[in-house]
Amino acid sequence: MKNFNFFTGVFFTVYFLQTININAGELNDDTVLASVNGEDITLGNVVSFQSRLSDQYKSMEDSVLFDGILKQLIQQEILSQEIDVKLKKIRYGLENNIRAFLSNELIENFSKIDVMEDEIKELYVKFSENFQPTTEYNASHILLETESDAIDILNKLQDGSDFLELAKTYSIGPSGKKGGSLGWFGRGAMVPAFEQAVFLLEVNEISKPIKTNFGWHIIKVNNIRETPVPSLEDVRGDLVSTIRQNKVETKINKIIDSANVIYSNLEINHKIIRNESILDNK
Repeated sequence: MKNFNFFTGVFFTVYFLQTININAGELNDDTVLASVNGEDITLGNVVSFQSRLSDQYKSMEDSVLFDGILKQLIQQEILSQEIDVKLKKIRYGLENNIRAFLSNELIENFSKIDVMEDEIKELYVKFSENFQPTTEYNASHILLETESDAIDILNKLQDGSDFLELAKTYSIGPSGKKGGSLGWFGRGAMVPAFEQAVFLLEVNEISKPIKTNFGWHIIKVNNIRETPVPSLEDVRGDLVSTIRQNKVETKINKIIDSANVIYSNLEINHKIIRNESILDNK
């Protein structure tokens, strides 16, 4: 449940049950918290509502969360009592919502299935065997405003000046304070012109001036490496999610395949799907 709105500015009349000091052990799902025109709202309603909230709302202070949910349920009950549940639109909407709720609840129950360590290790072996390493580059650059500035810096480098010190002194980019260091990056991390220049350089080689939207760059490649296979612990979470998802899909497909589904042989003009007047009560 993503949406959780505290209704404000709504005036309503509701009979709250008299406050009674009850031990936590005596409370249960049937404990009535409020009555709206004779319809009870119970502790079970509140806890169920809370269980489907996002972590953002679950992190709220308990008393604020409790009061907010109770008020929400009360106001929803008040408003829902104004709707004629015999209307076709309402009836079919409720049927669809119940169907979706129950199927989602089943899938969520399936998703709690245990994943064994042997399953994780087995999938990690397959992951390792199929892992495709990528090339990463460690580079530094000196960013300058004009081409002439870049040429001057390149000449200084060719005369033996230190790249790191020149970057600290002349670079207008934020990496200048770090001697122009950009750290490690892979394909797609930099703008095309910069990236293409990096790919053509050897380790410790310095580029000619390269123009991008940021200015003129003098680039130095410090190192090149192939990404190693991540350790099992690095990818454990992804492996567990994959195994659990596969198990859930297997269970769902088994249930669906075993169901007795009979389609009608009516020929339907699919345009009727947009004819909402079919839901009008007549």
